[in-house]
Amino acid sequence: MRTEALAKPMPERSGRSLTLQKTACFRQWRDDLRVVRRGFAGASTNRVPSLRGRSAAAILAAAVLLPGAGCAPERGAAGRADAGGPRVVSLAPSLTEIVCAIGAADALVGRTSSCNYPADVVARTPVVGGFGKPSLEALLRVRPTVVIDVDLDDESQVQAMAEIDIRRLRIPCRRLDDIPAAIRAVGELAGRPADAERLAAEIAGGVAARRLAVASVPAAEKPLVYVEIWCDPIMTAGRDSFVSELVALAGGVNLGDEVDKDYYPVSPEWVLSRDPAVIACLYMSRDGSARSLVMNRSGWQALRAVREGRVCADLNPDVILRPGPRVLEGVEELRLCLASAPASPGGSAGLP
Repeated sequence: MRTEALAKPMPERSGRSLTLQKTACFRQWRDDLRVVRRGFAGASTNRVPSLRGRSAAAILAAAVLLPGAGCAPERGAAGRADAGGPRVVSLAPSLTEIVCAIGAADALVGRTSSCNYPADVVARTPVVGGFGKPSLEALLRVRPTVVIDVDLDDESQVQAMAEIDIRRLRIPCRRLDDIPAAIRAVGELAGRPADAERLAAEIAGGVAARRLAVASVPAAEKPLVYVEIWCDPIMTAGRDSFVSELVALAGGVNLGDEVDKDYYPVSPEWVLSRDPAVIACLYMSRDGSARSLVMNRSGWQALRAVREGRVCADLNPDVILRPGPRVLEGVEELRLCLASAPASPGGSAGLP
């Protein structure tokens, strides 16, 4: 399950969107490509004589710019990337953040509807689809040199991108230890390897320091934390989740670690039976604050966390759910949430 967009449901694409195969842009580009690949055999050479002998990538750019094709470069992307430099499309919010964090925002020519940070960059960068769901027509408009993703909803799009000479690279970035490697990979693609190395080393060092700090605290002195990532149905983070790693790094014990999954639904009774010391809400309730919803949930007044007011709902879901360059901010938010919490039964609070 993807976590980066859990806090903010992704908007649906308009029903008016056409598939790439049905657009005049794609048909013209496809026909031009066929003309060149077949050496103009059996086709008129008057329409696109300037394309003879060019690479497929050059043909793609020419097709996008052909008058009347309806595929002029997307406003906001044109002129942003240096001529001849990398033109990057990111299909995951975490990767978009990484591109910007290493100083390569000018190379970013496309992003997803789920990308929301940094605000100034995403405001001027064209949307090319949803999280892991690119529109091939939109990709043609921004003319990327590389498309990066964590994964794709439809793996058949890999072949579709290859057929139109768009390079695609999957960059694993789901777990804590993936982040430095992902930063270095993006740095190489975006032409900022030194900046990427500095950021990767800073994050790796920060994570190592936190691991060392919490390792000295006995398990009995770490508060039991229930993380609620959604309220209807009630869902939590399991042992195989990025959030679980952050809870541990912040000095807590994740209640959801009882189950070897990433994110899964639970019953109110299950939470009541475990009586967590802290509750962390990573969403915004439609009917008011998540804190108020949890505090007033039927029967939950018996929970230690509710009785003692240890319900944190002012957390930034993006920095906690999103494996990216702000990961240490997410850890610090959780650490502050847990710092004044009572310890697990039989222990005393002593978080670093």
